[in-house]
Amino acid sequence: MQPNPNYASPAPPPARSRTSRCSRIPLRSGRFVLVAVLASLAIAGGVPARAAPDAAQRLYRDAVNADDRVSYYGTVTTIVYGQEHAMSAVARVEHKAPSLWRIWYMAPADAYGRLIVSNEQQTYAYEPHGREVISYDWYRAAPGVAQPVNVDQVLRNYAVDLGPATPIAGRLAISLSLVSRYTGRLIQRVWLDKATHLILRRENYNAEGSVATESGFDTVRIGVSFPPKLFSLDVPRGERLVRRTDDAIPLSDPAQLGRLAGFTVVVPKYLPEGFVLQSGSIATHNGIKTVQLVYGDGLRTFSLFENATGRLPAFRGATTRLVQIAHADGQSADVEGQTVVSWNSGGLNLTIVGSVSEHESELIGASIHRP
Repeated sequence: MQPNPNYASPAPPPARSRTSRCSRIPLRSGRFVLVAVLASLAIAGGVPARAAPDAAQRLYRDAVNADDRVSYYGTVTTIVYGQEHAMSAVARVEHKAPSLWRIWYMAPADAYGRLIVSNEQQTYAYEPHGREVISYDWYRAAPGVAQPVNVDQVLRNYAVDLGPATPIAGRLAISLSLVSRYTGRLIQRVWLDKATHLILRRENYNAEGSVATESGFDTVRIGVSFPPKLFSLDVPRGERLVRRTDDAIPLSDPAQLGRLAGFTVVVPKYLPEGFVLQSGSIATHNGIKTVQLVYGDGLRTFSLFENATGRLPAFRGATTRLVQIAHADGQSADVEGQTVVSWNSGGLNLTIVGSVSEHESELIGASIHRP
């Protein structure tokens, strides 16, 4: 289960400036896993063994704009760890700063040969055996999507620590860890190329401290040039261009969303520390109007989905667990590295999907009361 089906982005697009970018690799039938955010830190000379917090924060701020100025190509592997198995994806990524992308998928088998080309205004997806080229808006399409990073929010909620150097993809890299100011938990760690400050590897950690997702370069070359036509958005002869748009209507006011949905939208009274409402939207899939509210703390996010079916979603291929949300019975599962908790209340189906733990999801759900 993904927060948005059919290639939808998890949030309305932000302004292009001051965002970091990450690409997503398609998995089974349009599912995706995160690939590394390809960024760098502007560091003069070497990095001391211990740096002042302000210096580490400045380095993190610099990271979000790195691929505006760094060109590279390399092979990136991403692994998402589930409850019972792991899923991996491999892509060759070519990037010409500031905004040209070419992503060719090598694994898994059902994604082999898929090609994504983008100039961050338009994104074309080429399927190896298809007769169509799918066109997406860059900020709303999953392939090559620019992932917004609210740096001020991240730094309010996370301490940034510099760590020791280690070799990655044949280059010397230094680590930068982001630790929750509220719980002391390590949430994310990135490794930066010491010479160019490109992020070579990224790990995200779950509530138990285990790696939930990891992505990084197997090989990389930095500061390269590319043929002028490599990033051309062309439609091959015999194929047709199909434009796909996101039909979700972005609205952050739950009352307005409720008027469009035809039911009263409910919101949690409890949020984990640092989380705020980031965005909302309503979309219709298979005739069902579904409201999505997105909450985040800068690094972690979760979506609350609401519809009037009063039916739990199908957890295809996932092992479910029974949970108790207030006085309602529900189900929980780990799906592609995300926690999914779903229950029914007052005629609504409510589903939480995201990087919060099952316990946090239960607390959030218990704080939601029907009027």
